[in-house]
Amino acid sequence: MRNSLRSTLVAGFLAAPLAVAAEPAVFFPEAQLRMMGLRYAPAERDFQWDGWIGGGVGVLRVRGFTLYGTADVETIIGNERRAFDANQANYHLDVGLKRPLGGLTAALVFGHVSRHAEDREKPVAVDWNDLAFQLSGPFAKERARFLVSVGHTTYTSLVGYRFEAVGRLEVDIAKRPWGETYLAARVRGVTVEPTPELARGGFVDVNAEGGIRLQRGARTFHLFVGYEHRNDVYILVPGARDRALFGFRFGLSDVAPVVP
Repeated sequence: MRNSLRSTLVAGFLAAPLAVAAEPAVFFPEAQLRMMGLRYAPAERDFQWDGWIGGGVGVLRVRGFTLYGTADVETIIGNERRAFDANQANYHLDVGLKRPLGGLTAALVFGHVSRHAEDREKPVAVDWNDLAFQLSGPFAKERARFLVSVGHTTYTSLVGYRFEAVGRLEVDIAKRPWGETYLAARVRGVTVEPTPELARGGFVDVNAEGGIRLQRGARTFHLFVGYEHRNDVYILVPGARDRALFGFRFGLSDVAPVVP
């Protein structure tokens, strides 16, 4: 059974370029914008609000392969110095090559994350690069979607991260004329080589949420409540938090399908 499944996946991966050979090269075939805001509970001096804003663009699509890039900025807001006091800005940059694999999408992604203190001293760099393979797509008659990612760092500064595995699952619960209700969960496991500054081992982050999704053409809006167990919440010292989340998410996606 395993050999048969492996043979099917390999054959599909090798044959897909031939299936889309007639498709002309396309520049900028897709683009996305996204933003998220949430409130932590319980809120602390350094962790009151969290916000994300970013987007992505497909640069070139040839024979079903799409070269793309994404950029996101996460801003963490406390109230140490003023009512809304940004104390962290974390940058997430990805460059990847993806292609359809049957009804799924496979991607090879090079990522960079750098963490910065806002209006505060940060004497050392905190960042890392990784190379990961991702597989994602719908199942259960498109009522559910998944993503799995396995990668290894190519460079780290301070954090000591090595291998990283991520799994995400989102399931539609009920559809109504006005929208849908859904549940989602994400698990991230990281192996770590401890450093003198961050003396801790590997860890697992967990995020779960439920809410409503409204979709109008290319626009989506989520309103959700969730739970988060997150490690390395501080930039320069170890620390983990368990907290509730109350937030929203907005997305705008213009994706042209791959022509078989």
